[in-house]
Amino acid sequence: MVLSGIKWVDTDTGTIDRNIFYNDEIYQQELEQIFARSWLFLGHESQIPNPGDFIQNTMGEDPVIVTRGKDGKISAFLNSCRHRGNAVTRANLGNTTSFMCAYHGWTYDLEGNLISIPGYKELYHDDMVVGTRADWGLVEVPRIESFYGLIFANWDKSAPTLREYMGEYAWFLETRANPTGHGSEINGGIYKWTMDHNWKFAADNFVGDGYHAGISHKSATLVGHRGTNIGGGNLQQQQTQQNAQFSRQANPDTFRLATKFGHGAGLNLRPVDAPVSSPEGTSKLMEEYQQFRREESAKVLGANQQRVSGFNAMFPNFSINSSADQIHLWHPRGPLATESWVYVLVDAAAPKQVRDELVLGASRHFGPTGMFEQDDSDNWRLSTTGAKSVIGRRHPLHYAMGLKYNDWMEAKEDLPLRRMGSLGDTNQLNFYRHWQEMMWGKSWEEMQAAGFNPV
Repeated sequence: MVLSGIKWVDTDTGTIDRNIFYNDEIYQQELEQIFARSWLFLGHESQIPNPGDFIQNTMGEDPVIVTRGKDGKISAFLNSCRHRGNAVTRANLGNTTSFMCAYHGWTYDLEGNLISIPGYKELYHDDMVVGTRADWGLVEVPRIESFYGLIFANWDKSAPTLREYMGEYAWFLETRANPTGHGSEINGGIYKWTMDHNWKFAADNFVGDGYHAGISHKSATLVGHRGTNIGGGNLQQQQTQQNAQFSRQANPDTFRLATKFGHGAGLNLRPVDAPVSSPEGTSKLMEEYQQFRREESAKVLGANQQRVSGFNAMFPNFSINSSADQIHLWHPRGPLATESWVYVLVDAAAPKQVRDELVLGASRHFGPTGMFEQDDSDNWRLSTTGAKSVIGRRHPLHYAMGLKYNDWMEAKEDLPLRRMGSLGDTNQLNFYRHWQEMMWGKSWEEMQAAGFNPV
């Protein structure tokens, strides 16, 4: 049963019902209506370069295996045996020719075909009763596409293509996934940990909330912490001099981007004549790479596109922070828990020493040891606690900053339609607008046919 017609999100007043952050019935509907119908990040092609390579991830709470077949084709399958539902692999990654369920030994090849059943002749008498062995392969994710090596998948056959789904967000994402025209790679492993907060608070924070930075992260920046900030700009100054940050909101080079399907970003354009800036203690090789990246980006990206950086999120649970080039995934684990995954994405043209330096710097920024991550995670935990309190849940949350202010800037040159200023609640409200449409059970056909009235 779809909980349709309930107005949890009011885009006219900029208010949101706190029930969406703790109610289990709503959460179960999210798994059906959001995570089973949206494009979700599964990994990077660099993680599975060879035939037989595989990695695991989850789509909502559904475990999936991402494989590279003998022919080089990338596929994804539900990690669940068709016999009793057990996992067919318990390894997070590896290389194999087949997947065997450790319960009864049903075995599948890299294309998901059921290739072996112990005792098939003696016990099954060569008869599956329902269909044939060909009908009992692993459940395959029907839609899988890549964006400069980033692998996304979707259970819904009726969904738009990945590029259509991304819309103008692709304009920003390209700057991180293909910064110099050489592609990108995942460097190192994945940080994974679980926190006591609703998954939406994390996505909400990254899709449009730059407002918190000068308060939440001030202690970290005051003691000298800075992200690598490959995109340029003085992150430390932005987050310690809050009044200066507010005054910059009237600068057209600072803006926020929102898309039809809920993605968003708060962005800044680096001044054309700004020198390459690296944190104190940066190696000479890193400084040289930063200069190389600046020059190569100017060749392969748009004139404005190559100067852009900022916070962002792709609906429902993906982000790549340009202050450290870290991919964030927020996996739902119930209405009150989120499993966070953080990867470090590097330019494929970066030297090994630079890659290692980027990973070290990133681990100090976000992830379980990151100074900013600890600030954010605690905020989200306490916001979730506030949402589930008996009295708190009676009162909506305020998402109306900048809602009625006409600060739209039309698309020009290589810049998309956007709002002036990177701070405001409109990106978050737009995220929840799309969330609500999906939760009401609107079909992809309906959502694609409807005009886009950005919040």
